[in-house]
Amino acid sequence: MIPRGKLYISYKDSVAGAYYCFTDRFRSQRPDVDQHANELVCLSVRTGIDLVLNALSFPPGSEMIVTDINIPDMFAIINWHELTLVPIPVNKYTLNMSPAQVEAAITPATKAILITHLFGGIMETEAIIAIAKKHNLIIFEDCAQAYAGNLYGGNPASDVVMFSFGFIKTNTAISGAMIKIKDPALYVEVVARNGDYHQQGTTGYYKKLLKVLFVKLLTDKIIYTGFYNLVMALGKDFEKVLDGFTKGFPGDDIFKQIRHQPSTPNQRLLRKKLANFDQHRITKRVQLAHDILSNIPDNYKIGFKNKRHTYWVMPVETHDPEGLIKHLRSNGFDASQKASSLIKLSGAGIAPRPEELTLENLVYLPVYLTMSRKDRHKLTELLVDFPLVK
Repeated sequence: MIPRGKLYISYKDSVAGAYYCFTDRFRSQRPDVDQHANELVCLSVRTGIDLVLNALSFPPGSEMIVTDINIPDMFAIINWHELTLVPIPVNKYTLNMSPAQVEAAITPATKAILITHLFGGIMETEAIIAIAKKHNLIIFEDCAQAYAGNLYGGNPASDVVMFSFGFIKTNTAISGAMIKIKDPALYVEVVARNGDYHQQGTTGYYKKLLKVLFVKLLTDKIIYTGFYNLVMALGKDFEKVLDGFTKGFPGDDIFKQIRHQPSTPNQRLLRKKLANFDQHRITKRVQLAHDILSNIPDNYKIGFKNKRHTYWVMPVETHDPEGLIKHLRSNGFDASQKASSLIKLSGAGIAPRPEELTLENLVYLPVYLTMSRKDRHKLTELLVDFPLVK
């Protein structure tokens, strides 16, 4: 069985993280990890947006225009700050929002716009940012799914740019995020608020590193196949079992979990990985996508018109997602509809347009950088053989 992906962390970096945990115990005082101008290392993107919204303190009832697809926690955090969400749909072929729709949604109550880059695609932001500046709005960029090394660091005109390095993200440090804040005064305020949080313990981070070693072993093709068969034989939900390994913030009280600083070993490993990121991995990932998708009709492919797509994940659209998953799994490829926790906000009483990205009919293909050419070719053939759309 081809696993649905592999972690972006080497055994060498895992050992480095364990070493940081070990040496941290023998320090009489925790060292400050180098902080670059306007960049804050915090626990997660969730932590980052919560910190910034606390610092901005928009009046209750203010509106925030958002990309209509994101993880539930992001929408919940914005709602907790008593802001009204105004969703704008994403074009499934370009992965862009319409600037005209964004401008039409602005009211006197609008205070900010949250742009969310999806699936590794990098949205065209220039027109939206120009609109935001015209209306004196704060621009957030959620790049949790769009880290690509030096290929994209956020639009320089954006006020807040957020990158995630959580468990399954590109260049993962197991947890942690990088938040770039343009306004120096806002940056100082956010750093001070983050400094008031307790730091997570070294032991907890060390346990996460051990889990990494287990997951890396698990995603070996032979071991993964045996594990899949065992879970199915026990009558358990395979999706829930995997989710238990990779979910970053289990439980209901999201604020109790995100309002912490990452441990010093976590911060040190994140800085190490940022400094040593292999840019060629993004090039190889794009090539992997082209190898698999090049012979598949464009209408099946999400984001095929996006000019800077880096394919963090690779969803396709089908009228029969359950049938496609069964077809692929029976041929040794662990496809899934639940490889992402994204949800979609819908405008009241508004039916989605044909070009609008929806989630119900997406299937995430099982791909990873070291897939053999034989496996890539076989996956393409299986997709061509299956009627993906009506």
